[in-house]
Amino acid sequence: MSRLRVSSVLPVVIAIAASGAGSAAGCSAEGKRLTFDLTTGGSSHADEAGSAGGAGGAGVAPAQPGDSEGYGGFLGDIDGGAHEGLPVTVNPCGSACGPTELCGVDELGVDHAGLDDDCNGMIDENCGCIAGQAHSCFRGDPSFRRSPGCFPGTQICDETGTWGPCVGGVHADQDCHRNDVAGCHPLQAAPFATVDLKEGTGSFSEDARPDSEVWTVTCPPGVNPCPSVGGQGPADDFKPLQSGEYTVTYTKSLASGETATCVYPLFVGARGLRVELEWEHEPASVDMDLYLHKPDNMQPWTVGGSSAACGYGNCTLDSLSGGSAITWFSDTATPPEPVNWYLDPEETNNSCFYAPRGVGDDWRAHGRGCHSPRLDLDNISCAHRTTDPDDPTFCAPENINVDFPPKASWMRIAVHYFGGSVSFDVHPRIKIYCNGELGADLGPTGFYDPEVPVAFVPEDSGDRFWLVADVIFPEAGECGDDTCVVRPIYRDETVKTPYLSTVRDVRNDFGPAYPSQPRP
Repeated sequence: MSRLRVSSVLPVVIAIAASGAGSAAGCSAEGKRLTFDLTTGGSSHADEAGSAGGAGGAGVAPAQPGDSEGYGGFLGDIDGGAHEGLPVTVNPCGSACGPTELCGVDELGVDHAGLDDDCNGMIDENCGCIAGQAHSCFRGDPSFRRSPGCFPGTQICDETGTWGPCVGGVHADQDCHRNDVAGCHPLQAAPFATVDLKEGTGSFSEDARPDSEVWTVTCPPGVNPCPSVGGQGPADDFKPLQSGEYTVTYTKSLASGETATCVYPLFVGARGLRVELEWEHEPASVDMDLYLHKPDNMQPWTVGGSSAACGYGNCTLDSLSGGSAITWFSDTATPPEPVNWYLDPEETNNSCFYAPRGVGDDWRAHGRGCHSPRLDLDNISCAHRTTDPDDPTFCAPENINVDFPPKASWMRIAVHYFGGSVSFDVHPRIKIYCNGELGADLGPTGFYDPEVPVAFVPEDSGDRFWLVADVIFPEAGECGDDTCVVRPIYRDETVKTPYLSTVRDVRNDFGPAYPSQPRP
């Protein structure tokens, strides 16, 4: 099993959308980039009764804003709690706080989505949205959002068309720009990469008693099973297979007999478009298949995949290397233009090289890098009780990737209930990530009014085909924004019913036409 030092994990490749901050702060054509010049926090202490448990446990709650030994508020909002009324730190070098909350793109081309424009601790509270959509968010003075140590959280639109709380991240109202650079600090990695969690402890772990260190990790919502820490490698190894923000709790024993704990986030994301599919695997095996349709193409669907749709029959390495490669893009383009095959000179940027169940080693041995589009893994069966992500029975998610997606071109996402001898309803969940930023979380949210999770009933087995959503990467705006727009597909837009179809129907009909281009 290859082990990556965090300093070499995903160097300067995850481009998080640069939401505009107003004229006072200006903007950068580079956008906000996650680099490894990260800031850190202090420590919190717990007695033996309050120390973290075994691998995969929830761990100890982080220090709250204002704690004398805490993180300066560094992780105080893991639960997404409101921060209205907290003192606002204003940037003396040019604040972007204003009198009102702004929505969308202003007349200067600055995108205010996900920003706390009026610095009241709430974000886009008066801005409309479509249920299930998501975007990055940053609380406090927006001019701090690119400061080292500051990271966006995530907001999801609820069934009423209202943006929910900003969950996760490290924000200006937590003084993220002032965190101590020596102690525990945020980490970032690509999906599938094995992360050395000790890298996140900094100098905090220097006085730890030998063999006394324990790490636990809490996974993002919907990531189930949560991979265990350690697995088949060292006790501080962790291999996240899905995107999102993970919470790491580190506990050490000191020579004095005391126990000390620190908590820090691990941000996991990939460049380009990444679509992840999750579903239940118990009490019996269930097989679902993820599909991505060719950009701006409206040919009907084919089970397994076709020249116009990426699926299990034509988008895995076996099919791509066997002469039936799906070719949507150029073989000679230079990224960031879309390209079929691309071997990144920085090996760790080739995320397919780290795919589970030995598939990553096969991609690496193929010698051509990663293909776009690709299905890293076709998850036909697995054992939900398995928590070691390197175990071949681990329930790894199906995911489709386009490392360098085309601009201004709609792509459609679909799920097929391939089959399973089950007597229970199965609930598919689709998460759509654009350059590491969650663009939508659909299935548990986004459909029905009132909202009810999308469900496949037993009699759907083998025939149900769900047309999930359309996604587009608009042309970059003035500030180099590199996020996406996601539009859920409804059978009835008035009551937000999902577009559940059958194999027979989609073989003859692509489904509803693509939406019009989003306004710049």
